[in-house]
Amino acid sequence: MKHLIIFLITITFSVCHGQTTDKHLFQIYENGKIGFIDSTGKVVIKPIFRSAGEFSEGLAGVRINGTYGYIDVTGNFVIQAQFDYASSFNEGLAVVYKDGKPFFINKQGQKPFVVNFPAVSGFENGRAKVQTATKKTGFIDKYGKLIIDTVFRKINYFINGYAVVEGLNHNIKGDRSEGTKKKFEIGIIDTLGHFIIPYGKYEEINNFEDGYFRAEIPAEPWDTIEGYSARTVFLDINGHSIVERDHNNSSWIDGNMHCGLAKMNLYKYWLPEEKGDSYTSENSYEGFINIKGEIAINDTSFKSVKDFSDNRAFVEDENINYFIIDTHGKIISKEKFTRIVGEGFKNGYAFVEKKKKYGLLDTNANFIIEPKFEDIDDIGVVDNYFFFAETNTDEKSNYDKLYGIAKIDGSIVLKATMQQFDRSGFQYGLLKCMLDNKLTYINNKAEIVWQASDNKLKQLTNLNIDFMNRGYFYAYSKPNKKDTGGFGKSANLPKPISKSDNFPSNILSIIVRKDLEVTIYGMYKGITVFVTNNTKNEICFNAQDSRLYMKVQALNINGEWKNIEYLPSSWCGNSYHTLTLEPNYFWSFATPIYEGDFKTKLRIELKYIDPSDKSDNRRDRKEITIYSNEYEGSINPGQFWRKETYYPNGIMDPYND
Repeated sequence: MKHLIIFLITITFSVCHGQTTDKHLFQIYENGKIGFIDSTGKVVIKPIFRSAGEFSEGLAGVRINGTYGYIDVTGNFVIQAQFDYASSFNEGLAVVYKDGKPFFINKQGQKPFVVNFPAVSGFENGRAKVQTATKKTGFIDKYGKLIIDTVFRKINYFINGYAVVEGLNHNIKGDRSEGTKKKFEIGIIDTLGHFIIPYGKYEEINNFEDGYFRAEIPAEPWDTIEGYSARTVFLDINGHSIVERDHNNSSWIDGNMHCGLAKMNLYKYWLPEEKGDSYTSENSYEGFINIKGEIAINDTSFKSVKDFSDNRAFVEDENINYFIIDTHGKIISKEKFTRIVGEGFKNGYAFVEKKKKYGLLDTNANFIIEPKFEDIDDIGVVDNYFFFAETNTDEKSNYDKLYGIAKIDGSIVLKATMQQFDRSGFQYGLLKCMLDNKLTYINNKAEIVWQASDNKLKQLTNLNIDFMNRGYFYAYSKPNKKDTGGFGKSANLPKPISKSDNFPSNILSIIVRKDLEVTIYGMYKGITVFVTNNTKNEICFNAQDSRLYMKVQALNINGEWKNIEYLPSSWCGNSYHTLTLEPNYFWSFATPIYEGDFKTKLRIELKYIDPSDKSDNRRDRKEITIYSNEYEGSINPGQFWRKETYYPNGIMDPYND
């Protein structure tokens, strides 16, 4: 059951929310419950909460049983538990949910205005983003009044008072010579929703960065044909065009403006091509264009370049070695490096690899720290600290690397012993990390201020959560040679059915056996689920990296069956494939025993491919849905609708929710 995706703890390694009180409190986790300590490690609020947010503006949303309320820094409830979910206070207001519907409350627990939108965000700079049921986005003020109407598909962050917005693209039919014209609904608005750049002119606009927007102009003809080209434009804060440059098959702008220069793909057009070729990567190289539209740095030996930062850029030569140039293209140092951490310089520093070790450079290419580290975390320097990594030699560990802490003078604060750490660095003087597989807080002297006594529950418990669980029914079968994808294999192979199994005959079945209890992660109670094929034919299933289209449902208060688990979506087509269950074989699974305030009935839904559909592509065939036997259980109301934020674990994890 290593694939069962559940949040074992609700404490995450992410940026903490600030609070207006002088006394900052830090979350701790003991025996499955959350509490709070102060900066000295003293337990201020005992671990009694099943879920909790960070303190913000003196209050924190917490859950003891099935619903959320708010406590103050003494641990006393100031707004009683009554919500499915409660977010942090910001600018005096917080978003809370009941029956999956959001609304705002003030610190007295009152609704200052009515919200009629199914999705809202917290307030920032006096405004909150709202979204309609048809996914149209706008903004309201603190009186609940629309200040930017819900007419946009997407509104990006406001930067310097301006935001890129998108509408819904649609086609406009022209005559045959023109083909079909596509109207591009992307523009820029101010904080009142007024257009600075209207729809229709650009097909793409990047966010405001280093003083400019980067945009793309579609070229005529509007339909895509051989030789299609476009222009890249840089716009100032008022939407005025500063630079325009054609984009063709061999030369185009390939980055945003940084330090007055943008990356550009260039081409050795003067070299002969092989017959039939119009472009070859061997003749491609990179340089920079300036804000006047001039190719300011043009050196054919620059195979690739990174963006400028701190008036410096790293350049890669044909031997995959890096060196540093200034904004005039002058090489700062003849010294070369084999790898760069991140995009290059950040706040005057850059980590580079030389002779298979990493060191720290200043902008003059002088080593502040000589190369001595095996690896450096990509976040770079944070408040004069950085985090280095070493290979974990413990073969029994689930972690490939261990992390340590160092200062920019090269001194080691903590040896590489942490399994994880908070990427925002030290917050209010403490760093949240996993040390010895236990949640730990350390100060900037690497002294342990607080550490969990044990990261495992003292006894097996039911799973008490307030969000939808991600799908976890994984299985595997003999690969079908005609069906690519599904590289995430499962060890859960089919087993032959014996007469003693007593499974239903002549049908495909899902059977939940509450009497066959199992243990999940050594911490939670679970029950056994069987998928059995007692027919004479093989049955095929769509799958995501061996995850079946199978999930638990529960009856809501209105007697409707609703999902309490969901299948995430993947941007990688190779995630999707099919599985086969042969006749007289079965799969065995485990599902957690959920626990909550709402007693109800549960069942499991499974989709399989309709055997009568003979379409060539099995993944395009119709599906049939079947259900398991119903069984008694209990859940919390948030499980009907709320998805926890999910962070993909690198390129090998293409799932985005």
